[in-house]
Formats: sequence, C-alpha cells, structure tokens
Amino acid sequence: MISPKEYRIEEFPQSAVVACQGVKGAYSQTAANVLFESPDVMYMRTFEGVCMAVDAGMCQYGILPIENSNSGSITDVYDLTRKYNFYIVRSVKISIQHMLLANGKLALGDITEIYTHSQAAKQCSALIERMPDAKLHLVENTAKAAQMVAESGRTDIAAIASENCVELYGLTVIEENIQNNANNYTRFICISKKCEVYGSPERISLMLTVDHKSGALFEVIKQFADLDLNLIKLESRPLPDTDFEFMFYFDVQAHIADEKVHELLTRLNLCTKYLAFLGNYDEIDCPSTTLNRQ
Repeated sequence: MISPKEYRIEEFPQSAVVACQGVKGAYSQTAANVLFESPDVMYMRTFEGVCMAVDAGMCQYGILPIENSNSGSITDVYDLTRKYNFYIVRSVKISIQHMLLANGKLALGDITEIYTHSQAAKQCSALIERMPDAKLHLVENTAKAAQMVAESGRTDIAAIASENCVELYGLTVIEENIQNNANNYTRFICISKKCEVYGSPERISLMLTVDHKSGALFEVIKQFADLDLNLIKLESRPLPDTDFEFMFYFDVQAHIADEKVHELLTRLNLCTKYLAFLGNYDEIDCPSTTLNRQ
C-alpha cells in the first residue's frame, strides 16, 4: 500500500514504450495515441501479455480496456489486477464506432463468416442477428479480425473492426456505425509497475476483500459515506477456490493528498481482509476514434 505522503506531482510523459493488445489498428492503439504524443507501441497477443510485459520491465506502460458503456466490464482485466501488481496512472474514455469490413463490396446475404472480438460481437449483436446464416468467429482483437480477413483474400467473409483498419488492411466498408447504441464508449486504463501520480487527479481505485460474514461489505461502504467521499464505482469478481467470496473494486472521487483519503485508508485497513491501492489518476474524454495517429 502506498503511503499518501509519498505521492508525486509530475508532468505525464509525452513518449514511452507502451504495450497494447492486438495488432496495428487496434482500439488499444488509439487509446495509446490519445494518452501519449508519440508512443512506441509493442503489440501483445493477450491482455495478460500486456501485464506480463509491464511486469517484466519490457515496457514502461500498458493499455487495457476496463469497461464498455453497453456491454459492461471486461472481467478478464479485473481478474488480472489481482494476479499482477500494477498501478493505474491514467485512463481515457473513447467513442467506439464499429464497421463491417470485407475484401470488396458485397451484400450482407453473401457473407458466410464474421470475425471479431467477443466485446465487439456483444456491441453489434443487432447486426449479427440480421445475418443468421453467417458463422461467427471470435478472435483476440478486432484489428486482428480485419487483418485475418484481408490476408485470406476471400470475398465471402467480413470483420467487425474500426475505421482505422480500412486503410491499414485495404478493406471495404460494407456498413458503418453498426454498434447497437450510438453512445458506445470504452474506458481504457494505462498501467505501470510503479505508482505514479500526475497533476491533481480526481479518481482513486482500490481493490479489497472482506470477511465472509453479514454486514462486512456494508461496513466498508459506510466509511466512504461517513467521510463524505463520492463512491463512483463498485465492481465485484468471484475469488477462485473459495465458497462465494469476492474481490471488490472501488473507484472514489478524491485525491491522495486529501486528509479524508488518509483517514479512509486507515479505516479500511481495520475492516478489510486485504486492501490494495491501485492508483490516483485523471480520466480523459476522447469523443472519436478518428484521433488515431498512424
């Protein structure tokens, strides 16, 4: 646990080696390009690969999606916070605009297979339902799906991916803005192996467990209310090899230098089994993925 007295105020770096999941054109790359002026992006196959690269010191930062406004939390990433000791140093909310891409113009009825990521499939379920005869293939990343379709050379398959992949992989737009909801946003977090606090951020993330008994979680939530601290998110994930026990993730609107936060951490240490400080950071709003810089 970081001591509140140890926080640092620095300028967020403009360039760094950054690990992203997927291949060129991935939404994680867009997030990296928004957060950093000139990132040196390393592409990893999985979310865990990003965590491993940061943990091993292969890169200074990693980018991970944490939740989507329509399909909910990316639970794999929450599970990875328990497995790897990383800190969140910044986050960004990006408008996700999916497109149906193929090798040349074709009708929906001509598409026999669709390639995309599981989150994109959830976000575009209405379009997929319009193609009941097309087989859905879930791959590790939407940009990877676009790359696979392009390299196949086939004219009967399509990918659900971003606009960035059109030029990158020489694909044709069959339909655009195919997500179920026009207000489709994904939050990405920037992780680091060491705790870094920049500027005067207003979001603190915590991870904790409580005793498996009546009133234990209420006692935790009560501490936020008693100190008049605004709790802005609560997420739970089951702990493996336990009898319905959970890890809880809290986001609170506060700065680590606030005396109320000092008091909160002191109180939480007394009423939790395990408590981890995950970071104090700013969140940036980015309205469009078109800000991607290739």
